[in-house]
Amino acid sequence: MNVNIINCLKPSLWCISRRKLVDLPQTLSVQISKRSYADTPKVPKNVIGHIYSASSQPQNGRVYDRKPFKIRLYPNKDYMWCLCGWSKSQPICDGSHKSPQFKSELKPIKFRVEEEKDYYLCNCKHTKLRPFCDGTHKTV
Repeated sequence: MNVNIINCLKPSLWCISRRKLVDLPQTLSVQISKRSYADTPKVPKNVIGHIYSASSQPQNGRVYDRKPFKIRLYPNKDYMWCLCGWSKSQPICDGSHKSPQFKSELKPIKFRVEEEKDYYLCNCKHTKLRPFCDGTHKTV
């Protein structure tokens, strides 16, 4: 019998597929394996984040979209990530934050990457890894 177990409650175990408590024998042993982090992809970082203070703005912009934007980025090139959420060329800043109609005090985040590849940039504007997506859009 193959069941998915999510929570252990002393002699009984919760079963997702049946949505009820199921009594299992005491001799059943559950093995938990540690996840190998060698297989996980490297978290991207802003190479010049320590130079520009705009990265440390405490506010978040308006939510533009609830999913990240996949974009090909190249090393040794500076990019400006829109934090205010008003840019028409999301996720890259087009200067919309300067418009008086939006009344935004948020400045774009200047960033650079280490290698050429596809990156996921945050569109919900609530990421902790500015400008890269960290999955926060799932809870916003």
